Amino acid sequence: KQWYQRRVRASSIVLEKLSNRQLGILLLANIVVLTVVCIAGGKGPRPTNAMHRTTKFCNDKFSQFENSTKPIDDDSCPQRVQVLNDSTLVGNNIVFYVVLPSDMYSHFTMSRWFQWMITILYIEPWQPGQNSPVKIKKEDVTLTFKGAIFGRHDESEDWEPVHDQDPKATHSRRIKCSEDTEHKVFHCTDATLFELGSVFYTQYLVNLQFPERDHYNEYLPRLSTVGLWEIHQNGGFTKVWVAQKSVMCPLLLLATVLFRRQVRRHEANNPLLITQVITGIGITNVLFNLPLEYISLFADVPGLRVWYDISTGMFYAATALLWLLFVGEHRMDLDARNKFSNYWKEITAISVCGCVMFLFDVIERGLQISDPFHSIWSTVSGEATARTLLYVSASCAAFYLLVLIYLMSRAVISMSRKRASLVNVGRVRRMYYEGLITRFKVMVYGTAGCGLLTVIMFILVNLNEMYYKWGRAEKTIDISSGFLVGIAGLWNLYVLNILLLYAPTSSTCAAHTSDEYETVEMSAVGGPDALTTLTKPNTE
Repeated sequence: KQWYQRRVRASSIVLEKLSNRQLGILLLANIVVLTVVCIAGGKGPRPTNAMHRTTKFCNDKFSQFENSTKPIDDDSCPQRVQVLNDSTLVGNNIVFYVVLPSDMYSHFTMSRWFQWMITILYIEPWQPGQNSPVKIKKEDVTLTFKGAIFGRHDESEDWEPVHDQDPKATHSRRIKCSEDTEHKVFHCTDATLFELGSVFYTQYLVNLQFPERDHYNEYLPRLSTVGLWEIHQNGGFTKVWVAQKSVMCPLLLLATVLFRRQVRRHEANNPLLITQVITGIGITNVLFNLPLEYISLFADVPGLRVWYDISTGMFYAATALLWLLFVGEHRMDLDARNKFSNYWKEITAISVCGCVMFLFDVIERGLQISDPFHSIWSTVSGEATARTLLYVSASCAAFYLLVLIYLMSRAVISMSRKRASLVNVGRVRRMYYEGLITRFKVMVYGTAGCGLLTVIMFILVNLNEMYYKWGRAEKTIDISSGFLVGIAGLWNLYVLNILLLYAPTSSTCAAHTSDEYETVEMSAVGGPDALTTLTKPNTE
């Protein structure tokens, strides 16, 4: 009783003051805005684009690339080669080179709006020559290569190295090869070649060399035709994405500042757990919406994609924590509230999942900032480590999801039971609390819908990335720009609504009653925890 009498004099939240009509108007406005965002995103180009290019061959008989990684192109090649089955060719002197974009896309140039670029190595079926150093035909082979990437802004300029280059450094990819005995042709799977975190130059030159020494490529015949699939983010999609960020970032920043000011004004002495988490998700969403893509238009910043992954991860973690507390604190059968210790198991799962994904991102894309050819999937131990990290994070995410579903069902059931017990309360008070329960159910269902779409988005994006890493580009799922932009708009609207509806405000109540009368009324419906800390009723 003393706890409740202290709470009834505390502040309420904006959601408690909204009528059903006002809540309906707000929901309709959100649907209209989200529809406009999805249509605007759908009118834009596809999120990504791909171009295929076949490499050319050069007989680097002076070992320019071998000893000093000097760029090899049409102008600097000592001797152009048309066919690699010539027995006079030395395997270590063959350099594969390709210019991106290729001649067949003469009207097209790379743009800084592309933001990132991934290349897939495509080995076309070929017939090995008599001089191919084949020892054993086996399915799992290691393809060892030496690679370098150069860039320039104009054809009149010299090629500049895009990354730190070591003449002695080699890279490897694990691929599967098989021999078609009927047609005497070899087939090999695709493999990710390199990944750039920014597209600063208008042209790129890729040099590759597949050494035939020191047991390198000893289980592979000499390659005859090598192609590249170049994949980048479309510039038009980037502009739509950045435009949404540019609009939502200041709005979310303003909403977060106003929310924090209301918390300090009304809950300075006893801030609620949920309000602290809402402040955190507001800050992480502002960081997520920072339009840092503008920086890449003026400077080469390959670490921007790592920052995007980190900010997205922080937002996921804050959102997961908010959903957990939002549903858990709405359980009307819970006695102890407003304590992180009540959710230590779930918070541990969120923390482990976040730390594992951060570690994976640092090992993979973090190291690619200095070495675009780096891949954690290139070795057996690296692939085992990557799979272990992904399995651990997936297990934690599955545990969290099951707990969230359990808590959500308990919250809905407890609300329904509490509504049934309101028959012992006066008509005015009953209508007031029934309205509160209805409005909070709407928020719970909105949270469930947003969570479901977010999980679907997370799975689709990561499936595509895993297929690229495993050399299975044909299994990737085509995600429309309207879906991607719409999901981002859904996140932003959800956080904006949370910041506005859960902002503390001056206390009010539908019925003007005394503390004593209200305590008696609430005792009739099961005690002071009738609505939880968040939905605490107040009197003027």
